[in-house]
Amino acid sequence: MDEVKGCYVFIDTGSQPTIAAHYSYEKPIYRFLYGQSYLQRADAFPLDPLNLSFQSYNKPYETISKDGFGVLADATPDNWGKRLTNALHRRTPLNQLEWLLASQGNSVGCIVGSLSKSHIKNNSNIIQYAELETFIQITELIEKKRDPFEMKLEQLELNKLLYNGASMGGARPKTLVMYKNKEWIAKFNKSDDLFDTCKVEYASLNMARDMGLNTCNAELTECAGRPILLVERFDRNCPERKKHYISANSLLNIQKIRIGDPKMSYMSIAKVCSQICFDAISNQKELYKRMVLNVMISNTDDHLKNHGFLMYDMKKQHYALSPLFDVLPHGMPSSFPNEHALVLGNDGRFGSYDNLISRSNAFGLNLDQARDCIKDVRDVLENREKYLLDAGLKPTEIRQLEPYFYLDILKN
Repeated sequence: MDEVKGCYVFIDTGSQPTIAAHYSYEKPIYRFLYGQSYLQRADAFPLDPLNLSFQSYNKPYETISKDGFGVLADATPDNWGKRLTNALHRRTPLNQLEWLLASQGNSVGCIVGSLSKSHIKNNSNIIQYAELETFIQITELIEKKRDPFEMKLEQLELNKLLYNGASMGGARPKTLVMYKNKEWIAKFNKSDDLFDTCKVEYASLNMARDMGLNTCNAELTECAGRPILLVERFDRNCPERKKHYISANSLLNIQKIRIGDPKMSYMSIAKVCSQICFDAISNQKELYKRMVLNVMISNTDDHLKNHGFLMYDMKKQHYALSPLFDVLPHGMPSSFPNEHALVLGNDGRFGSYDNLISRSNAFGLNLDQARDCIKDVRDVLENREKYLLDAGLKPTEIRQLEPYFYLDILKN
């Protein structure tokens, strides 16, 4: 098969997908051009209000970034999804157009790629909860770098199972699953995890919710003797209704990671809140409390792709921070303060009290309000043992997690 050099970008928010743009690649340049028919629609909206606005509607946007345009890359598989995609296909996708086509509309958000100008592929065949056990067996083979075809399943059944996980972002094993007539993401532990990540993330989400943060619905179940964390998709009202999503990484147009770059900061995300959110004040406060939580639980995997925005009103084009996700301790516990993926304040990426309050004004907060936010987070974390026990962790496992928690921050 020849390398794909052009495809169409659809918006799939309801029963009738809408063609929005043409996406092309001529090495090393990616080009994006809105269609005139889309621009004339009353319900048209820019896929990225900051970087792909309608201002240049008569000429294509261009980039030489290897990831193409960020908002389109958001709709493609990430590390784990790419591993499953490679297991499915005879050859690895060669460019971002091919990765977009490979996701078949199951990735986060409502963007879908198609080779056809008139329609998209209908890939609504999400696996059922009862099929998770077989998927778990497949993931175990893939983690061991073995061929999933060892399962000796029928080709159609294997394809269905792999496709459901191949559209997912992130580095950890996961897949889509229909559960209680809704789409959920099923997340699994890895064999080399330092602790039971499913149970710890479940407890972390419950603590975040009780801090007043906006979280996903989550349930902890068990399949094939393994804990499974089910997280309800926040970008779906139902399987037929999709919401538009953009990562903070895309909105900030980060094309090359530079450790300590001021642009790669919580303050930059707060500025985006002021640019695109209908209620910027509450979103900035929410973001600040999320930053504090990440510091206090040593979630140093708080990079820009783990923050995003959801369009919750398509007609008015109103955005808000997406519900919190991927929130749990990360890596090896170390001496505090930890270094985070993003800049937190004037002292860079260090998770200290002084650093947390140093730029509170960038979140629309004065010092007293910032201290109140820190206290709100700390008060819930004081009862972390209860949440961890409720998630099914043993006292010995909870003691092993203690080095991750940094609650003395207010005493600094």
